Amino acid sequence: MPREERRMAENYQVLPGYKRFNQKNNAIMRSSWDAKLGSYDPRNVRAIKEHIHRGDPGFDHLDFALSNGATTVASSLGTAINRPNSGVTSWESLAKQWGRSFPIEADRLEAGDPDRMRKALGKVARFYGADLVGFTPLDERWVYSHHYDPRTAENPPVEIPAGCNQVIVMGVSMDHGMFATAPTAVMMAETQRNYSVLASLAGSVAEFIRTLGYQALPCMNDTALSVPLAVDAGLGQPSRLGPVVTPEFGPRVRFCKVITDLPLNARKKSADFGLIEFCEACEKCAEACPAKSLPFGPRTAEPKNISNNPGVLKWYGNYESCRLYWSHVGTNCGICLRVCPFNHGRGFHHRIAKRLVRLKWRWVNRLLVKLHGWLGYGKQKDPRFFWNGG
Repeated sequence: MPREERRMAENYQVLPGYKRFNQKNNAIMRSSWDAKLGSYDPRNVRAIKEHIHRGDPGFDHLDFALSNGATTVASSLGTAINRPNSGVTSWESLAKQWGRSFPIEADRLEAGDPDRMRKALGKVARFYGADLVGFTPLDERWVYSHHYDPRTAENPPVEIPAGCNQVIVMGVSMDHGMFATAPTAVMMAETQRNYSVLASLAGSVAEFIRTLGYQALPCMNDTALSVPLAVDAGLGQPSRLGPVVTPEFGPRVRFCKVITDLPLNARKKSADFGLIEFCEACEKCAEACPAKSLPFGPRTAEPKNISNNPGVLKWYGNYESCRLYWSHVGTNCGICLRVCPFNHGRGFHHRIAKRLVRLKWRWVNRLLVKLHGWLGYGKQKDPRFFWNGG
């Protein structure tokens, strides 16, 4: 087996019988139609009010207002994190929708050298706010089988326009200090700010491509699964805690993507910096999870519930209990990201540790996990630092 295929197989193995996932079964979407998770909204509101009434550090009125303001671009102005083709992530030209035209928009640029175009798009994406940029051909297995609109309960099939088979995957990192306060509203504010940056980023890159005369479908958590697309683009590896873990930022990064017919000649890449082997030796996220939603032990192809898609060898989280804990705490938690050893900075000793992880020696990984605890990493930071200028 060629080296790249071997690396891809190490990151995920898709078993016979795998089927595309219906977005309706996503745990967040289930809150609108499944009685098992239907208590989320009233419980969440109650938890927020109780926090504010008590003045809990990291959960007071200022903190929740900070979070609510941060989500403006991502969840207002017609945009939605989980709904396709809306607001700034529209699949149609925003300029035309706003009655504005650009003189050359009707002319198609001859793309020429795909390598040059990928390099140009990388510069464009970083200019618009991306920290990480990768490219991959669209693997239709990762496209949702159906959209779900919780406002109308409509569940239509996903239809990608003909020819749109290239994906630009972009990651935006989240602030280490704010995430160290998890599970507070200070941490949630950074999550929401990140989503607003992603919405602007995806919409801007899509509009850039349309101005060149090509189709562009900007997506956040909708349309296709971000985790396998980011893995296929070589930006990171799948992890025990669920999100992609990157060498640069650990799991402290979120992704958006733009699907396009712009000729990029993208090829799948596969990052391999020893994460799978490290996750096998490290169970810190599972130990720290207050909802006991994250698995111990080896990877499996067996799902926990309908919010998992079976048929892929991976670590499956229980997103029912995770989602219900969110409603209990009043935020989107984030403790698993806080305690992940890959979450930490770029200091010399962290760079040495990451080099050792690449060796894939189990005894070294076990030692690094112990050192992480002995040195006090992963502990919660006082959320008042944000307001006190610390």
